[in-house]
Amino acid sequence: MDIVVIEDNDGLRRAIARSLSDVGYRVSAFSCAEEFIEDPQSNDPDMLLIDVNLPGESGLSLTARMRRLQPRIGIIILSGRGKPADRRDGYEMGADIYLTKPVDPDELTAAVGALRRRVAEPAAPLLDFRIDLKARQLHGPVRKVPLSGAEMAVLVALARAPDRKLEAWQIAEVLGGNGAVASRNTVNVTIFRINQKIKETGAEERCIRAIRNWGYGLSVPLGIDG
Repeated sequence: MDIVVIEDNDGLRRAIARSLSDVGYRVSAFSCAEEFIEDPQSNDPDMLLIDVNLPGESGLSLTARMRRLQPRIGIIILSGRGKPADRRDGYEMGADIYLTKPVDPDELTAAVGALRRRVAEPAAPLLDFRIDLKARQLHGPVRKVPLSGAEMAVLVALARAPDRKLEAWQIAEVLGGNGAVASRNTVNVTIFRINQKIKETGAEERCIRAIRNWGYGLSVPLGIDG
């Protein structure tokens, strides 16, 4: 698997590239978006690790652009910003995983491994359900309904997660951030509201189900339009 790391901190960039190379990935590393885009040898990677605060084009802008160009690419955002709004921005721009710096090397390797399984899956067929990120709407076979920022962030995170499953703490982090986590009640209420909206769009049953003592799973494939 070919991975590109885009990080302007020289020491961190080298450390990330080395740790991923050590476990068998082919890694290219760049200090800015422009450097990456202009390199003809790195225009078709399987996965991107992108820092948000890059010189020149921002990491969020690059994330959105690469998601449009290569919908199946895996994207992990690495950022010192951990507030809920920052995380939601990252997911809305197209990130599969949002990690807050400093990132433990083992956690980063695990995240790359989990995302690798999703990237390796065959492309999904045309879907009945999809999210329109720009309009903040969920489209289904019957109608489309608006989504709140929190609902959309959780639904996108579930749709892009390996096997469309997330642990409860991961959903709490999407709703929380900056080292904090949302309460169990907030998670439950958000999942309930999303299920209601999916049903409004034409689903015949509850599509997000609790996995006992673990988390939640999305039972239907979901397209994402950016």
